Amino acid sequence: MPAFRSLLLAGILCLQGALPAMAQAPNPDLAELDRLQTLVQRNSAEALQALQAEAPRFASAADADTRRTYLAALTDAAFETGQAAVVTQAIAQLKALAAAQHDVSAHVLAVAFEARQLAIAGKTRAGLDALARETAAAEQATDPWVRWLYHLTLGVLHSGNGQFETALPHMLRSLELSRTLPRQAATAELRSLTHLEQLHFDMKNPERALQTIRETLPLAERLGARQAQGWLHLHRGNVANVQGDLGTAMSAYRQALAIARDGGLAGLRATALNNLGDILLQRKAYAEVEPLMREAMAAYRDAHELSGVALAQANLGFSLMGQGRIAAGVQEVEASIRFMREAGAQPMEEQLLAELSRMYEQAGLYREAIDTTRQQQALARDLFHTERDQAVAALQERFNSAERQRQIEQLAQANRVQDAELRVRRLQQIGLAATVALALLAAGISFWQYRRTRAANAALAAARHQAEGALAEKNLFLATASHDLRQPVHAMSLMVEAIGLRNSDPVLRPLVADLRTSMQAMSQLFNALLDLSRLESGQPVGTQGAVDLNALLADVVRLFREQASLGGLALRLRLPRGGATVWAEPVLLRQALTNLVQNAIRYTPQGKVLVSVRARGGDWLVEVRDTGIGIAVAEQDRVFSPYYRGERADQMADAGHGLGLAVVARCAEQMGATYGLQSRAGRGSCFWLRLPAHATPAAVAPAGPVAMQAITADPLRGRCLVLDDDPHVLKAWRAMLDAWGVTAAYASTGAQAHARLDAGFEPDAIFCDQRLGPGDSGFTVLRQLLARCPQASGAMVSGELQSAELSQAEDEGYLVLRKPLDPAALRPLLETWLARQPAHTATP
Repeated sequence: MPAFRSLLLAGILCLQGALPAMAQAPNPDLAELDRLQTLVQRNSAEALQALQAEAPRFASAADADTRRTYLAALTDAAFETGQAAVVTQAIAQLKALAAAQHDVSAHVLAVAFEARQLAIAGKTRAGLDALARETAAAEQATDPWVRWLYHLTLGVLHSGNGQFETALPHMLRSLELSRTLPRQAATAELRSLTHLEQLHFDMKNPERALQTIRETLPLAERLGARQAQGWLHLHRGNVANVQGDLGTAMSAYRQALAIARDGGLAGLRATALNNLGDILLQRKAYAEVEPLMREAMAAYRDAHELSGVALAQANLGFSLMGQGRIAAGVQEVEASIRFMREAGAQPMEEQLLAELSRMYEQAGLYREAIDTTRQQQALARDLFHTERDQAVAALQERFNSAERQRQIEQLAQANRVQDAELRVRRLQQIGLAATVALALLAAGISFWQYRRTRAANAALAAARHQAEGALAEKNLFLATASHDLRQPVHAMSLMVEAIGLRNSDPVLRPLVADLRTSMQAMSQLFNALLDLSRLESGQPVGTQGAVDLNALLADVVRLFREQASLGGLALRLRLPRGGATVWAEPVLLRQALTNLVQNAIRYTPQGKVLVSVRARGGDWLVEVRDTGIGIAVAEQDRVFSPYYRGERADQMADAGHGLGLAVVARCAEQMGATYGLQSRAGRGSCFWLRLPAHATPAAVAPAGPVAMQAITADPLRGRCLVLDDDPHVLKAWRAMLDAWGVTAAYASTGAQAHARLDAGFEPDAIFCDQRLGPGDSGFTVLRQLLARCPQASGAMVSGELQSAELSQAEDEGYLVLRKPLDPAALRPLLETWLARQPAHTATP
């Protein structure tokens, strides 16, 4: 028996040692699938053929992991080769596996692949909604490769939908997960890096995208991943195209096209062809574009990318129009525009309309060009209003939420304080009627109650602090949002100036005038938002002093006289003969008076507006009277609140956004002035501002900036260096400065700017954007450039409300220009700078 027990124990020990070894033994099926998944990155067509041949082995395997991995590899290869039927069948098999085995990983894979299908068909929003419903399931998936694919797909779809800030964390999460995978780590990392560099490019960071391409290409070459190499070369071409190096871009696109044709990659082939066609269209090589676009459309159809088919079809139409086949070309372009409209891709529709208008003008069809431009302008206006309304609605909701919370806290604290006071009174009554011992006890209870009251007061102070914090947060959000919105408006203002100077067609002049009017309206909205944010945050604006009220009002009325005349209004000014001097802050006073006059003109369809000054005791009373629509009594208490507009205001075409009078109120409060109104509905209004008089005219401060003169068409002579990391803004600068006759060099980084100087470019003027790419400080770069060019003048261009860097620049005497730049103010400044410089003998 002892011998038997020893043998039994030895057998058990051997079995215990063998079980872990069996568990760790590699699965040959999974190893073979890993090889085939790597092959997908090298040659998708070959990998798909091999996977389909191995279907009897893997599709019916007993191990659910093997079946799931096989279906995932099959679907990936089918996507890359454009085999839509294979994709649909594989997704159905994944769903069946998920239902039969209760496999969460298979279910998440099926949803991710379906979302990718929807995005290819132009339904990206539906794909994102489907993925959002599976967030919890994805995090519970046992297969780490599934979690990686889920975050990668989310990032790619958000990026394709233009939500780049939302896409970035998912891309970075997929990259992090790829490096921890027990299998397929290298190929997963390669795919994550490829999509990440494309996201950097979409976020207008070409330098970062190019750096990621350089880091990723060695990994793709080591894995022999021809497909990834093709996409990386294509993205390298996109970067070169944005930077203006068209020769390098075309070479990179041809490399990508060769790889796509060798590997049977329909999607890559279509994209490379379409990008080549874009460059040839820029060069007006229309005959070369036509065959490329027909091949691209066929490739997009093979890949089942309908949005790509529409883009290639539009380029085909432009090539036909360029060859003189106008009717055939217009038919193709309009079909593409209809697809974009039905798919809800309004930004792309607006771009196609703009290009179609340009082609009409090139063909001499000016009436068609004007009609198409009007459609494009209407769509652009709708896009702007939609974005603006969404931003204002979100801001108003946050402000209302903070205000409601503050009121609730104040009411709760008031109730607690009232309860405390009642308890104290009861205790005092008990103390008067009790003995000395009870009086001592009452004193102790009173002390305890005092501590509770003090705690209640502390809670009330905390609630007030919380409300002030919410207001500060709202102001910070407003300043940031205004900066982001100012950037495209800044580019548009420069482009409109260039178009106006180059336009010689009298038919297009009214359209250019409408563009200038729209730009002024957008600038007024941004300025009002920033003024309100700055005033509510309590930021100092300036110091108070004596201000010549007569001169200031004359200047303000002069600004609006033409606008009133065009609207059929009589704008009159009545001033005291002996002059009027007030004690006020000049910037705030000018802003308040400007808003009052503008408000009166806006809400007076016909009649007159009278601006007058009268003495009232030791003060001066400024009144702005109008014969406009008036304000009902029930609404008069709210007209100075932000975003409030009366019921009748909604019936007017240009009723503003409810910010002008709110700015007037904040300006008056900061200056210590009083303000108010008298109005009758349908009869007109009188808004007034009362300011303390000042009796020393010798100390009167300047009234403020005078009106800018109209821009002349005389060319300028000189050299200018412009730095901005936004390629669209650089194009706008180039268009405007070329129209003014200025010789200019452009750079997107500090290193590029110094390279321009090293190459011999000697600027007379330097304009440097405050926000450059990572590693560059606009202020630091400007100082370095001016140190190298002591003969040059310079300015920093910024869209921010306030920052430490801006304060430092202004304290050190540097000129800071705020976006969007007004060409009417910029040109006189540039004329002054260039006039101080000697003439150059040669051009670079």
